[in-house]
Order: sequence, then C-alpha cells, then structure tokens
Amino acid sequence: MEKDKLKELTAAELQSKSNSLKGIIGLFVFLSLALFFFAIRDYLNGKELDMAIVTIAICTLGGAATVYPQLKEVWEEVKSRT
Repeated sequence: MEKDKLKELTAAELQSKSNSLKGIIGLFVFLSLALFFFAIRDYLNGKELDMAIVTIAICTLGGAATVYPQLKEVWEEVKSRT
C-alpha cells in the first residue's frame, strides 16, 4: 500500500489493517506447516514423496513473505504516529 494512503487512515483503521495482515500471514504459515506435515507423514509411512504438495507448501511460504512488507509498512506508520 502506498505511504500516502496509510497516512490517511485513522489509528483504529491501521490497527485493523495490521490485525488482518497478521491473520493472513498466520493462515499462510499454518497452511504451509500442515502441508509439510502431511507430506512428511506420508513419506515416513512408506509412500512416495508427493512433490506437488511440497511445491505448494513452499509457495504458500512465499505468500507469507509477500504480505510481510505490507505489514512492516503499517507498523512503521503506527510508530511514526506515536
């Protein structure tokens, strides 16, 4: 999000945006951990490693990495106001 648009938001809106971005990152991390868990569990049970699930799990971590800079910008804006 652009810095100018963040400056127009109120403190409550910034807090809400921060919480939603944290939730999105948490969801990505949870999904990635769950996918890795099931892929490793199946592998340890003697099945062949499913590279599609491993690839999706890695890409899910990329989703969290993509959202993190937006969260950092929101945090910086909150810090600048205090």
